[in-house]
Amino acid sequence: MDRGFLDELQAARPGVKLEIHVEFADYMRAMEPCDRAICFGLRGLLTGLHVPNDYSAEFVARAPEKLIGFMSLDPTEPTWLDEFEHGRADLKLKGVKLGPMYAGFDPCDSRLDPLYSGCVRYNLPVLFHMGTSFVRFGPLEFSKPILIDTVARRFPDLKIIIAHLGHPWEGETIAVIRKHPNVYADVSALHYRPWQFYHSMMLAQEYGTLHKLFFGSDYPFTTPAASLAGIRNLNRFCAGTDLPRVSEQAIEDMIHRDAISLLWGGEP
Repeated sequence: MDRGFLDELQAARPGVKLEIHVEFADYMRAMEPCDRAICFGLRGLLTGLHVPNDYSAEFVARAPEKLIGFMSLDPTEPTWLDEFEHGRADLKLKGVKLGPMYAGFDPCDSRLDPLYSGCVRYNLPVLFHMGTSFVRFGPLEFSKPILIDTVARRFPDLKIIIAHLGHPWEGETIAVIRKHPNVYADVSALHYRPWQFYHSMMLAQEYGTLHKLFFGSDYPFTTPAASLAGIRNLNRFCAGTDLPRVSEQAIEDMIHRDAISLLWGGEP
């Protein structure tokens, strides 16, 4: 993990912008184990994150056969709905990334209804950052996965992905994805804490929701290769014990899951 980058984020104060650089060649080398990759920036003025969607669109346009671009929106910006239309109509981005904690907004706020209804209309999945973060000034109360239950009940046709399994509130995430057919979660950023990851996957297995999980890399903090190794090594805790094992077949199914068909019904 990039310790300097983490320190910058943790120290970021409201109104101060951060600069984050990802080199295209480095990114493409890291993504070699993946057939396709969803690519996005982060946007949240409260905590200094503001990656232009035009930049994201230019980035993915360099490898359209591999990369799927999402726009990132901050609903606290006055022109955020215009930015949504620009991302959808002009930039042809295929989904939306939201960081309620990074931008300081409640994902259940009815003022976001035009966004959610627009995403349903144009078949754009919404990827929420939910769960903890090291960003000091981000409000954690907007990052609880249980909030997505309200959104999914109001917009049952909206395709939603809860990032990072909502850690450390994985139980909330599992409860939400179990009851809503169009809500999924990814397992990015979990292999750093292997015991917690094992426990979370066992919880998902016991609740019958492993089929609702997607692989995610958490790049640039780590790589797909490191994430895959962490996932495939989950059951090491079981060696020589009576601990239950996470299904190896379910792990491989998650890694190879056809997220494109589930989220878009075909090529986005």
